Amino acid sequence: MASPESGSAIRACAQAVIQAIETHGHDTARLSEALRGPVAALVARPDLREAGVPRVGNHVANSQYLYYDGDLSILLFELPNGKPVPTHDHGNWETMAVYRGRVKHTVYERRDDGSVPGQADLTVIDDRVLEPGDSVVIAPPADIHGFMALEDDTWGITVASGTYKAERCYFQPDAGTVVTRKPHG
Repeated sequence: MASPESGSAIRACAQAVIQAIETHGHDTARLSEALRGPVAALVARPDLREAGVPRVGNHVANSQYLYYDGDLSILLFELPNGKPVPTHDHGNWETMAVYRGRVKHTVYERRDDGSVPGQADLTVIDDRVLEPGDSVVIAPPADIHGFMALEDDTWGITVASGTYKAERCYFQPDAGTVVTRKPHG
């Protein structure tokens, strides 16, 4: 069972995120800076895996809500080593941080206008390995990303504002293709 201190840390992070959104809107650069400290405080908690309640995850078997209020969610999830999460979009902004392990993470921006069904032209705007405490904000128009754990016992934290699209675009960047489908699986 999680300690009362972890609950306080989660609430403090949620309050800081809400304040950051009120102050900076969805200005990715300012929001990234404002979220760095609150997310780092969560990453520093050794007991987060005991703090959440189960949720059905997208692309992962082990996912938990740490916080949810209808607009803001803070999630903790386990990534299986070596299994890529397909390149996809969200329709909202989120920040992803590494809690434990290492993650190869790539963010894309779509260059075409989406007018040709099944085709998409993406450009890489951020490609790196994230270590514990590292985070990245994924926000429209660059809300397309793919990632993969690089070692066992890899866990991520996602802080997201707004509603995820019910159906998302899934991309194959090298092939220049895109399909739309529900994200579970």
